[in-house]
Amino acid sequence: MDQRELGPTGLRRIAEGDVSPRDIRWLVQVDVDGAALEERWGSPEITSDDFAEWFCFAFSPAEGEAFLLLRQVHHPVEPGFVLSATKGLYSAEAAERIVQALDIPGARITRVNAEATR
Repeated sequence: MDQRELGPTGLRRIAEGDVSPRDIRWLVQVDVDGAALEERWGSPEITSDDFAEWFCFAFSPAEGEAFLLLRQVHHPVEPGFVLSATKGLYSAEAAERIVQALDIPGARITRVNAEATR
């Protein structure tokens, strides 16, 4: 087994295509070094939508739950990555746990979707 597959809390990389865009919502902005993320978890996938091409890291910490870390390939608006998550992971507290589980020194949340704090 590739050591990048499982983090200390059981995170597992999955294919971006395994996550339906209808099942995820933007949760937080994460300040994390892209090179460190790639070193720890492997190369990102590249995906695209109607707006842009995206570097994407997709993870599943548990059956039926997933989150994506996304960053525009060309001309990112902000530093770091957008973290979008499925319903079961959609809270500010879950986002904190996710960022810790990424196991990247210095990774931190810089902005939280107001809907996640209700």
